[in-house]
Amino acid sequence: MLVRRTDLMVLLNYTYEEGSRFEIKTNLSLDGRKDSALAKVELKDNCALVETIGERVYDELTYKYEDFLPKYSNYLNALVASGVLKVDCIDEVFDSVVNEFRKGLYDGRLRPLYVSFDTNCFINRISYQLEKYAEERNAKLGAFVVAEGVKKELFKERPGKYREEELRVIKRVDSRFEEFLNQPKVEERIKKIGKVEYDRFRSAVRFEEVHSGVGDNEIAEALGDFLRRRNSDVWLMTFDKAMYEISVGFDIYPVLLKFPYRKERLKLKTDWDCVCDLIYTTAVLFGFVNVKGITVYGIWRGKSPEDWNEEKVKLRLNRDAKQLRTDLEVVNRIREIIKF
Repeated sequence: MLVRRTDLMVLLNYTYEEGSRFEIKTNLSLDGRKDSALAKVELKDNCALVETIGERVYDELTYKYEDFLPKYSNYLNALVASGVLKVDCIDEVFDSVVNEFRKGLYDGRLRPLYVSFDTNCFINRISYQLEKYAEERNAKLGAFVVAEGVKKELFKERPGKYREEELRVIKRVDSRFEEFLNQPKVEERIKKIGKVEYDRFRSAVRFEEVHSGVGDNEIAEALGDFLRRRNSDVWLMTFDKAMYEISVGFDIYPVLLKFPYRKERLKLKTDWDCVCDLIYTTAVLFGFVNVKGITVYGIWRGKSPEDWNEEKVKLRLNRDAKQLRTDLEVVNRIREIIKF
């Protein structure tokens, strides 16, 4: 059964009825042992608690197949992209952006403001998190501008998908890896998260693209030309210190984001929406995850560009999940009715 990322709340509600605690698990050791927990989750009425795994434990589980499995830093990408693990001081950054947009709307800001992002901001879904932050505070967002070089970096297809000979041995250990055939490898799947977020965000807000080449200088130069033509200010969010330094020379106001590289096990307070997104991001990154006996595939044989664009995952339900199947079918029917 195919469902969208946004419909995973149905899975979470079903899980909550069965019990407030569960694990998001996957096969990390690839040696026939049981799935290992990527995160332990406790759902509460108004929040969720998530316990992660640390770098040492992760590396001990994955070292034999480190070329096949995601790196620990990729695991952190999934946590950040879901919003479960926050970028350092990100709420303060979002608050500044929202306040500057408010000035433009109500207080007569001298020059219009455009906010921009680099490639890693879309991979880590900072754009989505800013939009969510504003919605929770009933704040209006202004205009955004992104250089085409960012889009080109995200949308550039890299060769190399899983072939039969690569999967032959690993399928004997775990048949779920059969679904990896002809699907993109880890680094490309990370880019897919950013690509999908780019398209989603572009259609959700006031968004302009400016022509540019690929590379820090080309992107910064294009944004600098844009702000001069429009007599405007451009704030550029970036994880790249070099990009931060280059941007200053083009009169851009850069906002340097620090990726939260945490080696230790973490206990994090978040919300249910972020847990849904964590199921999605880990399923895409690891290929599949196990949530209370329900397998959630982020990739599968025949996954289409449309499936990627609609942020779909594939659920393999067990026999006991009849009510979950019914609930998801109802959601799909309602969506079809609204569509027409």
